Amino acid sequence: MKPLTILLTSLALGAFAQDAKPATPAATTPVVAPTPAGDQKSYAQVWSANNAAEFAAFQRNVQAISQELESLKLSKQLLELALTTPEREARSHEIAAKAAKLQGDDDALAKAYNFRIQRQYIVVPTKLHVLLPISNEEFTKLSADKSTKPDSLVVEGEKKYSVKDTISGAVEVETYQMQVKRVIESKRALQQLIDLQPRLTKDEDKKKVEAAVKSAQEEVNKSLEEYKTARGYEFPAEFSIQTAGANLLLQISEEEKKAFDKAAAEKKEEKKDAPSTPAPEKK
Repeated sequence: MKPLTILLTSLALGAFAQDAKPATPAATTPVVAPTPAGDQKSYAQVWSANNAAEFAAFQRNVQAISQELESLKLSKQLLELALTTPEREARSHEIAAKAAKLQGDDDALAKAYNFRIQRQYIVVPTKLHVLLPISNEEFTKLSADKSTKPDSLVVEGEKKYSVKDTISGAVEVETYQMQVKRVIESKRALQQLIDLQPRLTKDEDKKKVEAAVKSAQEEVNKSLEEYKTARGYEFPAEFSIQTAGANLLLQISEEEKKAFDKAAAEKKEEKKDAPSTPAPEKK
């Protein structure tokens, strides 16, 4: 994750064709997932990223197919504006080729992630890495140190990072994000008041803003102290957050939910009725 993102990232991309294939998740039967706080919809967990590389690949693939979708939409708009028969024929061939590629890539994502572009999803991070930027020299030195764990260093393009902290668990991740958000927002509010002060001319306004600055500074100090108490270290002056684990949740209808619940119950019943393997006799 680049700068801090919210807990639920919408991946709703819309339908790409009227004759698109049904969006039945492939490979495995989804499991109905707990509804995120404040959300009245139903979801099924269809895929999980177990490390940062898997999640980054998923993001790249979804971004790529969403760009394909936008390109197809643009071609359809240009077809409507075409004035000559040759131009309309050329646009039609272009649309057919783009639609075929989009369908193939959509099938590939369904196989890999149970992801269909015409369905709606949310991503719930389950593991985060707090990354601190380091220089190339520091990276080289740490890499050569035998006591450095391989997964404690991260390379993103030309940037190098060391892993300062790891937060695991969906609830823990949400709590951490709220802590970071509080610090950032309190600092922003304080800075806005400080920037306002030089523009004030009336003594009454100056006194009010001075009192507000004092209160805002107290809020910043309190949020920083709570962060330090919770995490065991000072709030970093510069850092990045990397998603190292996440669950992909598919928004489902009430009918789908009933079907998934029924399949899960039948599977549970099959395990219950399956004959148990007798323990080997002791000699």
